[in-house]
Formats: sequence, C-alpha cells, structure tokens
Amino acid sequence: MEYPIWHLGALAGGFWIALIGTFHVFLAHFAVGGGLYLVLSEIYARRLKSPALLAHVKKHSRFFLLITMVAGGVTGVGIWFIIGLLSPQATSTLIKVFVYGFATEWVFFLGEIVALLIYYYGFDRMDPADHIRMGWFYFLFAFLSLFMINGIIGFMLTPGEWHTTRNFWDAFMNPTFWPQLVLRTAICLSMAGLFGFVTATRIEDELARERMVRMAAAWTILPLLVCVASGWWYIKALPQAQYEMVMLRSARISGFLKYFQAFAGLAALGALALAVKTPSRIRFPLALLVLLTGWGIIGSFEFVREAARKPYLIYEHIYSNGIRVGTEEAASAQGYLATAKWARIREVTEENKLAAGAELYQHQCSSCHSIGGPMNDIKPWAANLTQRGMVALIGAISKVNPAMPPFVGNQAEKQALASYLSEVLGGRKDEAQAAVTLAELATEIPAFNPATDEYVLLAWPDLGMHMVVESQGAFSLRPPLLELNAQLVKRGDSPSKITDDVDLTFAVEGGAASGGMKLAHGREWYQAQLSLSPRKPDGTLNPYPLATIEARAKGTGAVLGRTRVALPVSDEVACANCHGGGDNKGNISGETGMNILRIHDRLNRTKLLAQAKGGKPVLCTSCHSDPLTGQEGRGDLLSVSAALHGFHANTLKGQGAESCASCHPSRPDGGTRFQRGLHAQMGLDCVSCHGALEDHALALLKREAESFEGKGKRGAKRLISQITPQAMDKKDIPPRTAWLQTPDCLACHKDYGSPDPSQAFGNWTKNADGRFRNKLDEIGALSCPSCHGPQHALYPSVNPYGKNRDAIQPLQYQKLARPLGAAGNCSMCHKIKMDTDAHHPNTIQN
Repeated sequence: MEYPIWHLGALAGGFWIALIGTFHVFLAHFAVGGGLYLVLSEIYARRLKSPALLAHVKKHSRFFLLITMVAGGVTGVGIWFIIGLLSPQATSTLIKVFVYGFATEWVFFLGEIVALLIYYYGFDRMDPADHIRMGWFYFLFAFLSLFMINGIIGFMLTPGEWHTTRNFWDAFMNPTFWPQLVLRTAICLSMAGLFGFVTATRIEDELARERMVRMAAAWTILPLLVCVASGWWYIKALPQAQYEMVMLRSARISGFLKYFQAFAGLAALGALALAVKTPSRIRFPLALLVLLTGWGIIGSFEFVREAARKPYLIYEHIYSNGIRVGTEEAASAQGYLATAKWARIREVTEENKLAAGAELYQHQCSSCHSIGGPMNDIKPWAANLTQRGMVALIGAISKVNPAMPPFVGNQAEKQALASYLSEVLGGRKDEAQAAVTLAELATEIPAFNPATDEYVLLAWPDLGMHMVVESQGAFSLRPPLLELNAQLVKRGDSPSKITDDVDLTFAVEGGAASGGMKLAHGREWYQAQLSLSPRKPDGTLNPYPLATIEARAKGTGAVLGRTRVALPVSDEVACANCHGGGDNKGNISGETGMNILRIHDRLNRTKLLAQAKGGKPVLCTSCHSDPLTGQEGRGDLLSVSAALHGFHANTLKGQGAESCASCHPSRPDGGTRFQRGLHAQMGLDCVSCHGALEDHALALLKREAESFEGKGKRGAKRLISQITPQAMDKKDIPPRTAWLQTPDCLACHKDYGSPDPSQAFGNWTKNADGRFRNKLDEIGALSCPSCHGPQHALYPSVNPYGKNRDAIQPLQYQKLARPLGAAGNCSMCHKIKMDTDAHHPNTIQN
C-alpha cells in the first residue's frame, strides 16, 4: 500500500523470484560447500603428492571462482533488485530488523571475495601450508555468511517471539534456525560433490580422474543422507500452522516435497552411476544432467519453504501481497484504493469498474498469480466461477484457502475485482438466474364417502423435499431415491390400523414408478423406496409428481381404500450460480460438477477430477458420511452436511435465508419453491427453525468436533474457528447430528399450544425417533406427518403447481385443507363424536 506496484502480466506470480532466486541459491550453496571441497581436495592431492590431482584442484578453483563470484555475485545483486521491485514492504522490514545482520554478512562476504582471490592467484606462489590456511579462511567466511543468511531467511517463516519482543536475537535465533542450518549445510556439501563431477570427469589422467569422480560421488551421497534426517527435523520444528500448510493443506506443497525426495534420489543414483568407470563421452554429459538434479533439490526445497509461510511474506507480519497485517480493517472501511498511496484509481464507479478491478488485481493478486503465464495462472480459475461466485470467494478467500491473504477493500471494490476476474480474465458474461414461470398441473381429489366407506388410507413422503444432488459424469452425492409411507385405518368407534390380509401398491403418474409396499421395520405402516426424477420425459420440471396408493384385500382384490399424494423431489440445486456451467435447467450440469471437483482437488489434495474424467464419477458418500442415507463414509472426515455447510458458511455469510436459497430449491421465483406449508405462509423461513447458515453449520461442526473417538474429525475445529455466529455466542450453540437431530416441534409448540418461533433453533430432538417424520402421537397410533403433512408442506399447504396438490388427503377426507381431524373432523376415522383430545392436546380445538 505504501510503495509503487510493478505491473506484471504473464511473468508475474513469482516467476522472477523463482528464476533468479533458485539459480542464485543453487550457486550460493555451492559457494559454501565448494570451499570445503577445494581445501580438502588440495590437502588430498598434496598428501598423495599427485601433480595431476593438484593441477585439477587449481583448474577447479578457477571454475569455482567464475561460478560463485561472477555468476553468484551477479544473481545476488539480481535478487536484491527483484525483491525490491516485487516486495518493497517486506524488503524494507527485513533491512530495518536485520540492518546489522546484513552488515555483518556483507563483511563476511567481503572476506570470502578476498580469501578466494588470494587462494586462486596464489596457488603456485604461496607456501602450501599458507595456501591451505587461506582455503580454510574462505570456507570459514562462506559458512559464516550462510550462518547469517540462515537466520534472516528462517525469520520470514518462523519469527518466533519477535512479534512480542521486537528483539534482534529473537528474530535471528528463530525456531527453525538450527534444523535449517544443518539442512542447508548438508545441501551445500552435496552441491560441492555435484559441481565436482563437472570438472572431475574432464581430468585426462585416468587414475586422478577416477579418484576425484569417486570423491565427488561420496560428497554427493553422504550429505544427502543427512538431508533426509535434517529435513524431517526442519518440518517437525515448524509451528502447527506452518506444519499443516506443508503436510496437510496444500497439494502443491506436498507435491514439491515429493520432488525434493525424487531429485535427491536421482542425484544419488546419478552419483553412483558416475562412480562406475564409463566412457568419457557419456560421463561428462551425465555429470551435467546430475548437476541439474541439484538445482531441482534447491528449487523444490525453496518452493516448500516459500509456500509454507503463505499467506505471508513475513509470517503474521506482512501478507504475500505486501499489505501489513493489522491494517486490513481500516483500509477496508475507507476503501483500499483510497488508502493505497500509488493507486491510479481512487474510487470505484460504474464506468471504471473493470479498470478499478484491474488495479486491485495488480495490488493484491499479481504477487502470486500470473495472467496466462507459466506460474500460478489465474485465468483457468477465473473461468470456473461466475461473478457471483467470485464475489463470494473473494469475501472469504483467506478462510477458504489459508494460503491466500484476505481481500482488503469495500464491497464496491470486491465487486470490481470480481467483475475483472470473471469478465476480463475468465471471459464470462453470466446472467442472473431467470424467474421460472410455472404451469398449474391438474390435481384430482379421490372420492370418499363418510357414510359408506369403511377405510381411510393415509400416505405421506418421508421428506418435505428430497434433493437430487448429482452431476452427470462428475459426481453423485444424493441419488433420486425417496420413501413413500402409507397407513390403512379401519373406521369405527375405536379405529384400528390394518396390517394383515391387505396389499398396498403405488403408481406414480406418467408411469414414472410403481410397485408394492411392505410393512416398515418396527412400524405399523407400509413403506416403499423408489427412484424418481423430478423431470418429465420431455425434460420439463415437475417436482411434485402424484402417486396413487391403493389398499386391496388379499384374496379378493377388493379395493379397501385409495388416495393420492405429492412426492416432492427436485434437482434444482443451484451450484451453477457460483460454479458456472449452468444448462438453464437449474440442475448440476457435468461442467459444473467438474468445476467443483477441480476446487475440491486444489483445497483437499485429492485427484477426483482425474477420476471423473477417467470415466469413474465420484461417489461423495464413499468418503463423507450421510446419516440420511445411512452411508458411513470415512470416520475421520466430516459428514456431507457438516462439510458443505461448514465450507459455505464463509462464502455465503451474512445473507440469512438467501444463503439457503443459493443452493436449496427454495427461491420464491424458482422452479420448485419447496417452502409451501403453514410455516411459510406465516412468514417463517429457513432461518426461523434451522438458524442462519453460520449457526446451522456451527451446530453440525461442533458435533463433528466431538466425534471420531473424541479426537474430532479433520477440519471441524478449523472451520468452527473461522465462522462468525449470528444469533448467539458460539459456545452457546448446542451440537447436533445432521438428519438424526432436528428442531423439536414441541420447543415452539409447547404443550401443543400456540408457537413461539424464537425457541426453534438449538432445541434439537434427542435422537432419530424424536424427529417429526418418525414421531408418533401421544397414544402411539399415528405418525405426525400422516395427519399434518410432511415437513415444509404442513397443512394447509399451498403448492406452486396447484393450490391443492399437497392437500389432497385433507380435502378428500374432510373437505378442509387443514390437519386431519382439525375443526372437529374426528369422524373421518371415528364413527362416534369425540369430545376429548386423544392424539395430543388441542387436537379438537385445532
């Protein structure tokens, strides 16, 4: 914010640091280890009194001088130039904190230069003992330079107590100082061996050549063994947050850890191959190839170290985009562009929105991302999200991806950046989801004659809305399976439930499904599970197909009862609103599903996209449990409900019931409009019972944090820490298990009386049997939905595809679209007048 920005496009995203930095560090490590290699090689040559070996050492010292002092010196200046341009705020901080440390290192570096020049030019002029002492002086100065730089570099990742004390020694002797020093020293020695191959394989004297090649092989392989142990020490020395970033959170970082191991293995194998006597025409090219593995070792290690400190340049002090930690809130309140000293645009308007977005991108994104470049190209990611999705992601970016700093700016700036990313870089021009015009469907009410009919047949679906969550070819979370329940009641002075000598069948309109029904386990009603699409054969939406249920006497086949019921099922899952790829049908297209898997892979170190593209769609419940369908998943991972709500509680925060409609088919202008019951007509919405998305997610996550043998499932505590509750303190939100615990009706309807909606959230049923869908009346005769209708369609419900489509049975049996038996309509089952509340208090009065 306080320094100019170097505007970069394709070659941004750390390209210059990676190119110049890794090459310089490669040479710098050779400069340290190579110094020891030189002096010990000279001692070895003089001890053997070998002119050929001594001549080789002199030639190698010239090679060493050119590589370290010329190439290394130039790239060292290049490092300062690049970091000053790309990260001026962090560079300024490092100079202020370590001004005497840098001064000391420069003195040591000057000592290196002087010692090496004397060593090279005095090779044949100095007394051998003095010449060797000068070699030792060089190595001492080189190692002391490493010692100083090691403390400064380690500080950037693990500042330790410096945040509190601001003490130089707390910054310098940071938590990773010693393990990193040992690791870098081992790498230095191994680099000396790798560079040694380049000159050793060119020695003409065969005996001298074989001796130096084998010596270089030993210098390469033995330090690599130390690298393995010290590398693990280094990783274990990282504080918890940085350790998780390396080992658990980032697939890219863990990938580079594997590269480090692979390059080290290749270096060792190459060294062994070179140690075997082979023709010189093969040896020298092989030596050059093996030398490149050293660059790979350095590059992969430096990537891991740099990435481990994300989203910071200096951990918890300066973000990776140069914004100082602690300035975000004030800058966002005033507007980032208004507070950034070198911003060309100071305020977002409708006319300059895209230009302002481009300015914000350069200030807050280009330090890590390129535009169509070789490193961390942002364009593919920008193309995968709609503008709405991009706004949601930007607002929660540091929580969704802990490797990224928070967006700093106001709402207008957030919209501007999202527009630039989506429209300009992503090439998207998404339109808002259009309102759906619904056609009323015919609803026939079956006949019922209370004077002559002996039976009442009740039927209800298990849920007020069954969501089909599938993406063709990509994944399946919840298939189109639902349960249909039915109960046959014989009318009389004391009505009875019929479970013997009767057959119940169902048939869904249009021939969508049909079959027989069986007694539900442990229940006195019949049940059938069926697969049902919410779309007609022509593709048009019908989320409330009617099923006709018949009860017939066994043997005679006489019809005892017939009724109809709407089976609510919808694939209107609005993932495409954010993830793109919509097919204008409201469901999850294959493209949308692939976009989702791509993000899942990036954030969770999975390879689901490749699996799906390979022709094997992902079954979400193979990993994530789903209490609704009984899928157990993996015990250490969050349930489907906890994972989805926990993740989106950050991206859709502060939106109330609108956040629910972003995914669920509850939009008042959508194709399903599933909130059609009494609660919706009273003005209640999702939040009234289930709580805001944030609170809903916290309740689910708190249960997950208690489970898995008391250890808590992976990610539960992290998500809990990120979410801001809306209705009550986080500690006061009681945990619940998805689908097995739901808001208890009697928390609001105390003693079955008038409701108090404020009591809904947090008062969960104790177990699955207490849920509305399973609960029985107080005499254990009928289930709640058999008389009141299913959740979200409580009588009197008004269906968007026809007013009476959800109220067929109340109209059939009592000509009144209210709960069965309401307003004294007990005679539909009872043949005598009832003057007491049998099923529950206030039955007759209601």
